[in-house]
Amino acid sequence: MKKEETFKLSDVEMETLKRAASQKGKSFDSQKRDYLGSELSEYGLVREGYNHEELKALGVKPEIVTSLDEAEKSAKTKMLLDTPFGSGILKWQLPIDMMPIRVAKTIFPKNSNVDSHVHPESTQEDPGGGLRMIAKGSVIYAGKKYEAGDWFFIPNGLPYEFKTDHESETIVFYTYRFFGAIEGNRFSHPH
Repeated sequence: MKKEETFKLSDVEMETLKRAASQKGKSFDSQKRDYLGSELSEYGLVREGYNHEELKALGVKPEIVTSLDEAEKSAKTKMLLDTPFGSGILKWQLPIDMMPIRVAKTIFPKNSNVDSHVHPESTQEDPGGGLRMIAKGSVIYAGKKYEAGDWFFIPNGLPYEFKTDHESETIVFYTYRFFGAIEGNRFSHPH
């Protein structure tokens, strides 16, 4: 059995936790910084990326890296991201450090449903958002079919849901700017 991960939260991650606690009507301890992944999950926190220190510890450095390299195969298991609004979905951060931008690759089994949810705005003036680029298969979003080479952007603060190709798996590249990403935040709290 894999040992549960413990996280030492940064200032911006503490603010994310505080916002999530407020949204859920849960108590928040401003002095506690160390949390198990399961504790963060109780607040609705979702791992959206890895910070500089974690990437470095995983061997990610400024070098040429491609989808054909061992680093990509390793990232598939060592750099997993949360996928709370669908099942059987595999999502991981690519093994590159371009902070604050994080790029993830997501593989959806055929006929996947991503349930309706909202990512909280970073601020009203600059809400952030997610850009999805379809590489294989298709996504039905807002009544339109997006195929390989197509993309769509959803600002944070707007609810959305989508379905994937019913005949084959769908591969999507995804970049998401969430609250505090610039400061190295690893978590968001979609609902």
